[in-house]
Amino acid sequence: MKIGHISDLHILELDQPRPWEFLNKRFLGGANLLLNRSDEHSVAVARAALEHLEDAGVDHIAITGDMTNLAFDSEFAAVANIVRTIDDAEDRVSVVPGNHDYYTRDAVETRRFERHFAPYLDSDLPAYQLESGYPFCKFRDDVAIVGLNSGIQTPWFFATGRVRDDELKAASALLDDPTLRDRFTIVMIHHHLVPFEHSRVEYTRRLVNAQDVLELMRERCVDLVMHGHNHHFATIELPHLGGPGMLRICEAGSTSLSTYSDPKFGGKYNIYHIEDGHLAKIETHLYEGEDHGFVHWRERTFEKEF
Repeated sequence: MKIGHISDLHILELDQPRPWEFLNKRFLGGANLLLNRSDEHSVAVARAALEHLEDAGVDHIAITGDMTNLAFDSEFAAVANIVRTIDDAEDRVSVVPGNHDYYTRDAVETRRFERHFAPYLDSDLPAYQLESGYPFCKFRDDVAIVGLNSGIQTPWFFATGRVRDDELKAASALLDDPTLRDRFTIVMIHHHLVPFEHSRVEYTRRLVNAQDVLELMRERCVDLVMHGHNHHFATIELPHLGGPGMLRICEAGSTSLSTYSDPKFGGKYNIYHIEDGHLAKIETHLYEGEDHGFVHWRERTFEKEF
């Protein structure tokens, strides 16, 4: 099975916003976009990534949050339209929100993310899925894909995340379910579980209960955690605490970035090759501009663990 992983699209789509809609944290985010990054993220690059994943014949596509910039309804609608272009999207796509998708109180209270992406939040183990929509679990052949929500509304200048206590408790029970025992288990989450070495101020953008989440992943012998948030390529390996084998924590980067100064921060996506219940290979593709599009950038293979 091949799983495609994209993240942090940060699609900007403003449909005649009213001035008072910026009288909150959007004032800061809008100013940052205007001054620094309005041209960094490209819808065309995001679409190109999905086309490449389709051409590569991936079986499933995981999107780990920050679909939007400012959590406007028009932004969610634009991303939802892009996702719907994927063949058989409702069966082949899983999504979790990021901090930008929960950017304002209104976005959280109206469940804007969940309304627009409801088709991709279905669970094959509904007994563990809370009214919030998380955690969800999807079975695809011998793979289990679990979605966790780390998105929370934060004060100005903060981009922290947190997995709710009740959702983490439900995830613990879900990961202990016998139907997952012989499956390759993937967990999707937006925020990183291990401190990001390139962050100038890690405190304001961390996953507040990262230690609890990480311990659960290792105790339940999760095979792979996919995340976003840092816009940076990384693969971290940690031994399981509940048995043999390794937990691999992977981020490709921000898929929609159109330019870069360091390729590790360039627009990328990952493809995970899962064979006979283990991670056989990770392919990473990098966006090299309009002339070249996405190109094969890095590949890592793994021996089967016994």
